[in-house]
Amino acid sequence: MKKILLLLTSFMLTAFSYSQYDWTKATVYLKNGEQLVGEGDLRMQNAGISIGNKDILNFRKTRKDKKKKFDPEEIDSIRFTITYTIRKNRKRIEKTRQETYIPVYFNLKRNKMGFVQLIVDGNMKLVGRTVSVQNGAMYGSGVNAGIGLNTTPTVFFYPSNHNELMFLKDNQEPEVFNRASLTKSFRKRAMKYFEGCSSLVKKINSKAFKKEDLIKIAEYYNAHCGN
Repeated sequence: MKKILLLLTSFMLTAFSYSQYDWTKATVYLKNGEQLVGEGDLRMQNAGISIGNKDILNFRKTRKDKKKKFDPEEIDSIRFTITYTIRKNRKRIEKTRQETYIPVYFNLKRNKMGFVQLIVDGNMKLVGRTVSVQNGAMYGSGVNAGIGLNTTPTVFFYPSNHNELMFLKDNQEPEVFNRASLTKSFRKRAMKYFEGCSSLVKKINSKAFKKEDLIKIAEYYNAHCGN
């Protein structure tokens, strides 16, 4: 019976989460002011799954060290240093870039929490997240979940490749804007969301800003309406 329970627990953990980053170089900034340098493995919930109600960060200083789990509530931010390769003049060139993840609440009840990539910072944040459906497959853009691996993959994220891109205001739920709504067009939804910023609403209404311009929209809001 004990073996069956262990197997069932292992299956549930596999089915309901996947690794956004698999042991990637990371600096973790904790709420208590402590700073940890080592490797991080970010475990993300599948889309629509509420079991556990939060993502988890596994951290270790080196491969030889025992991993330690951190809940989103304990973390201020995580800075991943990602190694990848590009081809130039028939040569493979190794490069690095950094991505910052922050914890956010996904509902007003503040009982569902997870990590998102910080793409645009300010009073209006643009954040991104790649989630999978219950069978573990990626939905939306079909992006490989295994990016950020220390094995220097050639496939890596750009903000537009996240299948959830969200605007985030203080004390509000993040609102996904890169997927189509069944009831309203992007233009109508965005005009309603930014109704307090008349100049931005005009640009959205005239289609000067479209769904592909989420970064520009967030930057415009922070420059002209975010004070």
